[in-house]
Amino acid sequence: MKNIFLILIFCLTSNLFLGQNNISNSKRQNREARKISYFTSKMQLNSEESQKFWPIVNAMEAEIKALKNANAHGRMMLNGKEDISDKELEEIMDSKIYMSKDMIDIKIKYHEKFKEVLPIKKVAKYYEATKGFKKIQAQRKKQHNNPGERKR
Repeated sequence: MKNIFLILIFCLTSNLFLGQNNISNSKRQNREARKISYFTSKMQLNSEESQKFWPIVNAMEAEIKALKNANAHGRMMLNGKEDISDKELEEIMDSKIYMSKDMIDIKIKYHEKFKEVLPIKKVAKYYEATKGFKKIQAQRKKQHNNPGERKR
């Protein structure tokens, strides 16, 4: 009887965790769909341009994410530490500066790739759309965190 009870608890908790993972994947996919729709509309991409453009964007975002993940230790070290040594602080700050430089290098590299597959006017629209999409995402996040302020 005890074993059946433990098995039942295990099954219920695993379903709970799997369900949460599916929800987060669904939200991520929904966000990606909104993003692609928004950018495609704002940039007025045709299907041929989209097929060339989105793999480049995905590669750039993956590179940026990897860079941020590789440098996450500096952010974590600063959080909640008042008694950090000057040497540790210097290393963290130097790391942040080099990360910013690496970020710019990535953006320059992909800017050149964008120009290879899109007319420059659409590349410019990409940067405008990026700002607009970030603004929309910030508003969505604010509304999610403050449900009473939602527009109806």
